[in-house]
Amino acid sequence: MRSVIFWILSLFWIAGCSRPATHENEVVAPIEADSLDIPAGAVIEKFADNPQMEKLTVRDAQGVLSLQGTLVNRQREGAWTEFTPTGTVKSVTPFVNGKKEGWYLEFTNTGQFIKRILYHNNLRDGEYVEYYYSAKREVRSYQNDMLEGTVSIYYDNGTLMEEGSYKNGTRDGISRWYDRKGKKTIEYEYKKGELMKK
Repeated sequence: MRSVIFWILSLFWIAGCSRPATHENEVVAPIEADSLDIPAGAVIEKFADNPQMEKLTVRDAQGVLSLQGTLVNRQREGAWTEFTPTGTVKSVTPFVNGKKEGWYLEFTNTGQFIKRILYHNNLRDGEYVEYYYSAKREVRSYQNDMLEGTVSIYYDNGTLMEEGSYKNGTRDGISRWYDRKGKKTIEYEYKKGELMKK
Protein backbone atom coordinates (compact mmCIF):
# COMPACT_ATOMS: atom_id res chain seq x y z
CA MET A 1 0.00 0.00 0.00
CA ARG A 2 2.84 2.40 0.85
CA SER A 3 4.49 1.75 -2.53
CA VAL A 4 1.21 2.55 -4.36
CA ILE A 5 0.85 5.87 -2.49
CA PHE A 6 4.51 6.68 -3.15
CA TRP A 7 4.03 5.86 -6.85
CA ILE A 8 0.90 8.12 -7.14
CA LEU A 9 2.65 11.00 -5.35
CA SER A 10 5.65 10.58 -7.65
CA LEU A 11 3.39 10.87 -10.71
CA PHE A 12 1.85 14.11 -9.38
CA TRP A 13 5.31 15.52 -8.68
CA ILE A 14 6.58 14.61 -12.19
CA ALA A 15 3.46 16.10 -13.82
CA GLY A 16 3.87 19.30 -11.82
CA CYS A 17 7.52 19.64 -12.76
CA SER A 18 6.89 19.03 -16.47
CA ARG A 19 4.41 21.90 -16.89
CA PRO A 20 5.70 24.73 -19.07
CA ALA A 21 6.98 27.76 -17.23
CA THR A 22 4.63 30.75 -17.37
CA HIS A 23 4.52 34.24 -16.00
CA GLU A 24 1.93 34.74 -13.31
CA ASN A 25 -0.50 36.41 -15.75
CA GLU A 26 -0.09 33.86 -18.58
CA VAL A 27 -2.14 30.80 -19.43
CA VAL A 28 -1.00 28.17 -21.93
CA ALA A 29 -3.53 27.31 -24.66
CA PRO A 30 -6.73 27.81 -22.65
CA ILE A 31 -8.84 28.16 -25.78
CA GLU A 32 -9.86 25.55 -28.29
CA ALA A 33 -7.39 25.80 -31.17
CA ASP A 34 -10.09 25.05 -33.77
CA SER A 35 -12.30 27.93 -32.64
CA LEU A 36 -9.73 30.57 -33.64
CA ASP A 37 -7.54 28.53 -36.00
CA ILE A 38 -4.64 28.87 -33.57
CA PRO A 39 -2.03 26.15 -33.12
CA ALA A 40 -1.83 24.25 -29.85
CA GLY A 41 0.72 25.66 -27.44
CA ALA A 42 -0.36 29.26 -27.84
CA VAL A 43 0.43 31.44 -24.82
CA ILE A 44 -2.14 33.99 -23.70
CA GLU A 45 -1.16 36.93 -21.53
CA LYS A 46 -3.87 38.98 -19.86
CA PHE A 47 -3.65 42.77 -19.76
CA ALA A 48 -4.00 44.08 -16.20
CA ASP A 49 -5.88 47.22 -17.22
CA ASN A 50 -8.43 45.45 -19.46
CA PRO A 51 -9.67 41.98 -18.40
CA GLN A 52 -11.40 41.41 -21.75
CA MET A 53 -8.16 41.95 -23.71
CA GLU A 54 -5.40 39.33 -24.06
CA LYS A 55 -2.18 39.05 -26.04
CA LEU A 56 -1.73 35.72 -27.83
CA THR A 57 1.74 34.51 -28.81
CA VAL A 58 2.73 31.37 -30.73
CA ARG A 59 6.32 30.13 -31.01
CA ASP A 60 7.66 27.33 -33.18
CA ALA A 61 9.46 24.22 -31.88
CA GLN A 62 12.73 26.19 -31.66
CA GLY A 63 11.08 28.96 -29.62
CA VAL A 64 11.04 31.49 -32.46
CA LEU A 65 8.06 33.84 -32.56
CA SER A 66 5.67 32.78 -35.37
CA LEU A 67 2.34 34.53 -34.60
CA GLN A 68 1.18 37.33 -32.35
CA GLY A 69 -2.11 39.16 -31.95
CA THR A 70 -4.73 40.49 -29.58
CA LEU A 71 -7.96 38.89 -28.39
CA VAL A 72 -10.89 40.91 -27.07
CA ASN A 73 -13.60 38.78 -25.45
CA ARG A 74 -11.85 35.75 -27.03
CA GLN A 75 -12.18 37.15 -30.56
CA ARG A 76 -9.31 38.31 -32.76
CA GLU A 77 -8.98 42.09 -32.72
CA GLY A 78 -6.53 44.49 -34.34
CA ALA A 79 -3.47 43.57 -36.40
CA TRP A 80 -2.34 39.92 -36.20
CA THR A 81 1.24 39.44 -37.33
CA GLU A 82 2.72 36.21 -38.66
CA PHE A 83 6.54 35.87 -38.76
CA THR A 84 8.97 33.83 -40.84
CA PRO A 85 11.46 31.50 -39.09
CA THR A 86 14.10 34.22 -39.58
CA GLY A 87 12.00 36.78 -37.70
CA THR A 88 10.82 38.95 -40.58
CA VAL A 89 7.13 39.77 -40.96
CA LYS A 90 5.32 37.29 -43.22
CA SER A 91 1.82 38.79 -43.08
CA VAL A 92 -0.35 41.28 -41.20
CA THR A 93 -4.08 40.59 -40.97
CA PRO A 94 -6.49 43.14 -39.45
CA PHE A 95 -9.47 41.94 -37.40
CA VAL A 96 -12.59 43.57 -35.95
CA ASN A 97 -14.80 41.41 -33.71
CA GLY A 98 -13.09 38.23 -34.93
CA LYS A 99 -13.51 38.97 -38.65
CA LYS A 100 -10.99 40.20 -41.22
CA GLU A 101 -11.54 43.91 -41.74
CA GLY A 102 -9.19 46.20 -43.66
CA TRP A 103 -5.92 45.71 -45.56
CA TYR A 104 -4.23 42.29 -45.35
CA LEU A 105 -0.51 42.62 -46.21
CA GLU A 106 1.90 39.85 -47.22
CA PHE A 107 5.71 39.81 -47.55
CA THR A 108 8.47 37.51 -48.82
CA ASN A 109 11.03 35.89 -46.48
CA THR A 110 13.32 38.85 -47.20
CA GLY A 111 10.70 41.44 -46.29
CA GLN A 112 9.68 42.35 -49.86
CA PHE A 113 6.06 43.50 -50.10
CA ILE A 114 4.14 41.08 -52.39
CA LYS A 115 0.39 41.27 -51.73
CA ARG A 116 -2.40 43.46 -50.34
CA ILE A 117 -6.06 42.52 -50.13
CA LEU A 118 -8.93 44.61 -48.80
CA TYR A 119 -11.33 42.70 -46.52
CA HIS A 120 -14.76 43.57 -45.19
CA ASN A 121 -16.72 41.32 -42.82
CA ASN A 122 -14.25 38.43 -43.37
CA LEU A 123 -14.63 38.56 -47.19
CA ARG A 124 -12.43 40.01 -49.91
CA ASP A 125 -14.19 43.23 -50.83
CA GLY A 126 -12.35 45.81 -52.87
CA GLU A 127 -8.90 45.94 -54.39
CA TYR A 128 -6.53 42.95 -54.51
CA VAL A 129 -2.97 43.62 -55.72
CA GLU A 130 0.03 41.30 -56.13
CA TYR A 131 3.53 42.68 -56.68
CA TYR A 132 6.73 41.41 -58.26
CA TYR A 133 9.40 43.45 -56.52
CA SER A 134 7.99 46.99 -56.81
CA ALA A 135 5.92 46.40 -59.98
CA LYS A 136 2.29 45.30 -59.97
CA ARG A 137 1.87 41.71 -61.10
CA GLU A 138 -1.91 41.37 -60.81
CA VAL A 139 -4.77 43.73 -59.95
CA ARG A 140 -8.29 42.50 -59.23
CA SER A 141 -11.43 43.77 -57.57
CA TYR A 142 -13.82 41.81 -55.35
CA GLN A 143 -17.36 42.27 -54.05
CA ASN A 144 -18.48 39.87 -51.32
CA ASP A 145 -15.52 37.55 -52.08
CA MET A 146 -16.37 37.32 -55.80
CA LEU A 147 -14.39 38.82 -58.69
CA GLU A 148 -16.12 41.94 -59.99
CA GLY A 149 -14.82 44.35 -62.60
CA THR A 150 -11.49 44.32 -64.43
CA VAL A 151 -8.68 41.85 -63.76
CA SER A 152 -5.27 42.93 -65.05
CA ILE A 153 -2.20 40.65 -65.15
CA TYR A 154 1.27 42.00 -66.00
CA TYR A 155 4.54 40.58 -67.30
CA ASP A 156 7.54 40.82 -64.96
CA ASN A 157 8.73 43.84 -67.01
CA GLY A 158 5.54 45.72 -66.06
CA THR A 159 3.72 45.58 -69.39
CA LEU A 160 0.12 44.36 -69.53
CA MET A 161 -0.27 40.64 -70.33
CA GLU A 162 -4.02 40.12 -69.87
CA GLU A 163 -7.08 42.21 -69.11
CA GLY A 164 -10.58 40.82 -68.63
CA SER A 165 -13.98 41.74 -67.23
CA TYR A 166 -15.72 39.76 -64.48
CA LYS A 167 -19.25 39.77 -63.06
CA ASN A 168 -20.34 37.68 -60.09
CA GLY A 169 -17.03 35.78 -60.11
CA THR A 170 -17.05 34.72 -63.78
CA ARG A 171 -15.66 36.19 -67.01
CA ASP A 172 -18.23 38.44 -68.60
CA GLY A 173 -17.35 40.86 -71.38
CA ILE A 174 -14.20 41.40 -73.41
CA SER A 175 -10.89 39.75 -72.44
CA ARG A 176 -7.67 40.74 -74.17
CA TRP A 177 -4.14 39.30 -74.19
CA TYR A 178 -0.95 41.18 -75.14
CA ASP A 179 2.64 40.32 -76.00
CA ARG A 180 5.60 41.66 -74.01
CA LYS A 181 5.81 44.75 -76.20
CA GLY A 182 2.20 45.71 -75.46
CA LYS A 183 0.70 44.59 -78.78
CA LYS A 184 -2.75 42.94 -78.53
CA THR A 185 -2.57 39.31 -79.67
CA ILE A 186 -5.97 37.81 -78.73
CA GLU A 187 -9.42 39.16 -77.90
CA TYR A 188 -12.36 37.03 -76.73
CA GLU A 189 -15.87 37.88 -75.60
CA TYR A 190 -17.44 36.00 -72.68
CA LYS A 191 -20.93 35.88 -71.23
CA LYS A 192 -21.43 34.40 -67.75
CA GLY A 193 -18.17 32.49 -68.07
CA GLU A 194 -18.84 31.04 -71.54
CA LEU A 195 -16.82 31.95 -74.61
CA MET A 196 -19.13 33.72 -77.05
CA LYS A 197 -16.86 35.18 -79.70
CA LYS A 198 -13.22 34.85 -80.71
